[in-house]
Amino acid sequence: MSNLTRIKSAEKYETPIMSMDEFKIGLLEKDRIPGLLLRSDENGYYVIGIQINDNEVVKVESALEDDAMRKIMYWSDRVEQIRDLYNNGAPGL
Repeated sequence: MSNLTRIKSAEKYETPIMSMDEFKIGLLEKDRIPGLLLRSDENGYYVIGIQINDNEVVKVESALEDDAMRKIMYWSDRVEQIRDLYNNGAPGL
């Protein structure tokens, strides 16, 4: 699971914000679910991120190939929540 903490009914993610260039290292898929980015490597390891603006991505999850679809579905429903959290300057960010 991700490293999560609760803040006023919103989730804050303890993973760093990455630049789009950093996140794009590997095979990148985007636009299937707007704002949700997937990066994979030749070993079937996936990194799931949410694009919070034109230049930055929050890495929210990592998964092996056999668990990736479940985690992708989970995060696809939370894209706007995460964007709002980071773009509204939540405390501690």
